[in-house]
Amino acid sequence: MSVIRFEIRYADGRKEVLAVEGERALIGHGSHCDVRLPLDQAASEHVAVEVVGGTLRVETKAFDPPAKVNGIPFTTIPISPDVPLQLGTTRIFMALADAEVHDARVVQKKAEETSPLMKALGVAVLVAGAYMAFFWDDAPQTADAPAQAPDLFGPKPTACPQAAPDQALALASEKFELAEGKRERSPFVAKDGLEAVQLYELAATCFRQARAQARADDADATAAQLRTAITQDFRARRVRLEHLMAVGDYELARQDITVLRALTEGKQGAWVNWLANAGQIVKQKAPPK
Repeated sequence: MSVIRFEIRYADGRKEVLAVEGERALIGHGSHCDVRLPLDQAASEHVAVEVVGGTLRVETKAFDPPAKVNGIPFTTIPISPDVPLQLGTTRIFMALADAEVHDARVVQKKAEETSPLMKALGVAVLVAGAYMAFFWDDAPQTADAPAQAPDLFGPKPTACPQAAPDQALALASEKFELAEGKRERSPFVAKDGLEAVQLYELAATCFRQARAQARADDADATAAQLRTAITQDFRARRVRLEHLMAVGDYELARQDITVLRALTEGKQGAWVNWLANAGQIVKQKAPPK
């Protein structure tokens, strides 16, 4: 069983450390949450934390206040131990821990009691599953996914379309504002994140042309942060989708396929073809309700 260790740092300097046993934990102010925060810092259920392939993945359940990683709002994203999740003024560091945790309060998940009837039903389900696996072997299958995935981002711009400094500054400011709007929408529209990166990078190039170096550095830094967040999310979704297709969990696979298709729209290659094939299988095995 996995153990997730949380280190919660409040704005007033207080620190709390606790550990949650299991593959999933909830952060919020609700009494049922594993990590409980003050009412003004989180919604009832604000963020779900899940162990996926030996890493931790966080998923936003509420958007007021926005949960952020690296200063960027997200829907789902992998998180590393040295990067905090921020909710309001509270920062939370999390990591997978050993089963024995000596410096933390341990929150144990209560196991549900199993009645004889439920045990009998469980045996029946296992028998039925074995029957289906033996006789229903004509389901379409996906081949192993190619290791090489497409590059999500094109080359960085090397020159501003406007040569005159005043015109370059005006264009840079316009592109930066467009990028800010798309970045805010990116948790809900995946492709907006890719477009935001390109706009930030163009803005940085034009700010430099206008000799506004500080604003160029700001645009470059924001673009780099967003690039990293999108790349990490893309990598985590790829790994999870390959696992879900292998085990036949097509309902969950549909969610990742939708996002991955948006991120790779217009791309070509073996991995994009594999993704299209996975989408066809999911459409056959788990059609939308």
